[in-house]
Amino acid sequence: MKLVNLKKNGLNRIKSGHDELRADDIENSIKSFIPGEWIALTSLEGQWLAFVNPLVVAPSSSITVLRDLDKAELTQDIDIIAKKYLKEKLEKSYSRRSKLKNYLDGCRLVYGASDDLPGLQVDLFTNACFIQINTAGIDTYREFVKTTLETLTSRQCYFLDNQKYREKESLPIFETEAIPSLVIKENGLDLYVRSEVLQKVGYYYDHRENRRVLIDLINRMNHKFTSGVDLFCYVGSWGLHALKSGVEHMSFVDQGDFSIEIKKNLELNKFDDRGSYTRADVFKYLDQCVAENTKFDLILSDPPAFAKSAAQKKGAIEGYHKLHKKVLKVAAPWSLIGFSSCTHYVTQEEFQRTIIEEAAKEKRNIHLVYQGLQGWDHPVKTTMDKANYIKSFFYIVE
Repeated sequence: MKLVNLKKNGLNRIKSGHDELRADDIENSIKSFIPGEWIALTSLEGQWLAFVNPLVVAPSSSITVLRDLDKAELTQDIDIIAKKYLKEKLEKSYSRRSKLKNYLDGCRLVYGASDDLPGLQVDLFTNACFIQINTAGIDTYREFVKTTLETLTSRQCYFLDNQKYREKESLPIFETEAIPSLVIKENGLDLYVRSEVLQKVGYYYDHRENRRVLIDLINRMNHKFTSGVDLFCYVGSWGLHALKSGVEHMSFVDQGDFSIEIKKNLELNKFDDRGSYTRADVFKYLDQCVAENTKFDLILSDPPAFAKSAAQKKGAIEGYHKLHKKVLKVAAPWSLIGFSSCTHYVTQEEFQRTIIEEAAKEKRNIHLVYQGLQGWDHPVKTTMDKANYIKSFFYIVE
């Protein structure tokens, strides 16, 4: 095992709870390491297991700290220690989801650093398991991760690499695997997604608990919901939950071509005649609804991320203002609106402010009935955790 001496600043960062270090936190030259190499960080106060990637460009972190090491481990084979670590963490991730009822039907099985596996995302489906690796240290054991997951899940595993993410760590780009269409179960609903239209790691499990709450909210309101709309619908998850709760008809809207998915998913759940799909830009669709005085008593808005970096934050907030203004214009009296976001760089407070301010401009009296976070398979320690990115606010519009 290669031993790497920590500088005082590196030791202080670890003692302060940081798990990411930079090149100037160690005594050794960062250029001497192999990308993805597993090492032992040492000091007079302890030693830690880590992996390193000298190809990561500053100011990003090039050293990832994983766990404490015993002194006896310093003489052991690093390959054995690394595989043992990965196997234990994958098993723990699986065990964690197994404690949640019905989550092993389909879930985010590994959520990166939140499961002590930085750069690893794994999604579980009824008929497959998808793996995305974005750090060199995990990528070094790419095939070991796959075989371990196949044993754990009893499912065929496929790599679904994201080239953009991998480029940040100068990771190799492998030939794309042929992947199957997905069969998904969520909250008692069945969903189907063609492999040709897969997004991210195949499906968005992150709002599953908020979709579950949607059913309860609708059932608890003394109001008959006749017409709803699922904006940025993808394969229709939000709208299908609404139909399950008793909403008479849902309109599904997305600029992508998901007509096959919507038709199939309506059929799978026996909602054949209660939904329709419109392929359109959502902003233009809402403008048309305003022009035609079309109103909805349930509106579900869950757009893709409006910002991919901190530099795009201002534009994202402006985008939410524009969207929420249009949404409020098509809200019928006593309607229920679910405003959701997956933009990391916009905070809960900033996102909610766009709703409140646009409601005031439109002279709509609204009150909050639910605030939601991400699903339990996307674990976070606090609402301030950097891994906590989902926002969901449900309002009644009087």
